[in-house]
Amino acid sequence: MPVTVRDLVQHRPLSIRMLAGDDGVELGWSNSSDLDDPSPFLEAGQLLLTTGRQFLAFDGVGDYEAYVERVAAAGVVALGFGTEVLRAGTPAELIEACESVGIALVEVPYATPFIAVSRFVADRIAAEQRRLLEWALAAQESISRAVLGSGGLAAAVDSASRALGCPLAVLDPDGAVLEGAAPSWLRERAVALLRRGTRARDHGDDDRGSWSVQTLGHSGRLLGAVVAVRSDPLTAAELSVVTLLTALTELALEHAEDQRLGFRSVAQQLLALLRDGRVDAVRRALDHLPAQLPAEPFRILALSAAEVAPTLRDSLERMAAGRGRRLFVVEHDAQLLLFVDGTSRVAVESRLAESETRAGLSSEARWRTLDEALSQAVAALAGAAPARILAFDELMAGTVLGLLTESRVAELARLRLGAQLATPDGAARLGEAAVWLAHNAVWDAAARELGLHRHTLKLRMSELGRDLDLQLDTFRGRAELWAMLVALDLARSSLR
Repeated sequence: MPVTVRDLVQHRPLSIRMLAGDDGVELGWSNSSDLDDPSPFLEAGQLLLTTGRQFLAFDGVGDYEAYVERVAAAGVVALGFGTEVLRAGTPAELIEACESVGIALVEVPYATPFIAVSRFVADRIAAEQRRLLEWALAAQESISRAVLGSGGLAAAVDSASRALGCPLAVLDPDGAVLEGAAPSWLRERAVALLRRGTRARDHGDDDRGSWSVQTLGHSGRLLGAVVAVRSDPLTAAELSVVTLLTALTELALEHAEDQRLGFRSVAQQLLALLRDGRVDAVRRALDHLPAQLPAEPFRILALSAAEVAPTLRDSLERMAAGRGRRLFVVEHDAQLLLFVDGTSRVAVESRLAESETRAGLSSEARWRTLDEALSQAVAALAGAAPARILAFDELMAGTVLGLLTESRVAELARLRLGAQLATPDGAARLGEAAVWLAHNAVWDAAARELGLHRHTLKLRMSELGRDLDLQLDTFRGRAELWAMLVALDLARSSLR
């Protein structure tokens, strides 16, 4: 612990007596001077010892207060008055001035040399520095053993957190917590710093405590960040522990990043084994690699590899490498495939939604139906609109005609029906045709829904057929008109 005025008073061989102020004040050093203004030779946190020679010319408490204010402004936290050198006892005016200004005052008897006081302070400071050094070395050794042992980075963060008595966390480049714990406000600061893409440090002291954020890696290729917060500022020894943790964390993340990038080519070979039915062999291989296969039943998300930003792919692969999340990421035939189950699907789909990336989602599958699930995911991707995840089940629910709205049929239908769509009457005729065809071309049922006489409806459909050069009394003509109406989303009710 740091040396305080109380330590001086309680050390009986010194026989020092407390006269004014707070005896809990910490002392950074001890000095002696009888100058009228010793300020140029003082540093903050000092105990200033004096025999009071400068006080001989003082006239009243005002001079004492001015002197105490000068030395207090220079950073002196305590005064020590040596008695019986120039006068017996401590001047009452000095006691009153110290109480008024608010610094500690002790009385040093004639039998106690100032050098003994200074040596006591110096010895206690040296002892505290040795204690802090030994503590720092022990803490650093504990962290090093933890990171090199089976516990890895998690054990190192836990060891550092216990040593410092405060929450610590390691974040990935997206701001997700890899190890440890951190309040949400500190994570937000870290995310803001990470998004700049440059190596940096942010720190501060406010009503939330003393906090720091240190990004890891190189500018343009950040690996994550280390964050810490506690009620009081970290000492130099404690900062050395954070520095070591930061260095070891950076090495661990560099290794994890190399593993992740190296896994890409291996993943393609593992996919080939999965399609060959060798699931157990793949599971054994993944015991030593940064990924896990999903549990059955699983689903496959297919993304166009050309549409996936490098940062998104990195994020998804880091997600796959996270503990407790079964996710397998692999590139195959121009698609980025994501194998997901209940532990990973929500997080993955949320990440895709944030990045507005379109994807196709297969139905639930098992390893024996892997190829079918792959085909479903790719088919759903082909039908997915921008920034949308389309499930294969949803695609099929719309029937095969639902694919018409995703193809060039819509362009052709717009050209073919352009004259009708250009006028209110023509558009109304197309709407009536949709209702008629939705009723399987049954005149009475369609006429009742439209509020028309069936002969009127027949006449209008006959006119529409002539205008479009379609024989609506044949299945082929009706099917062609229906396809065009579906392509232009004019027959929505029939697709429910």
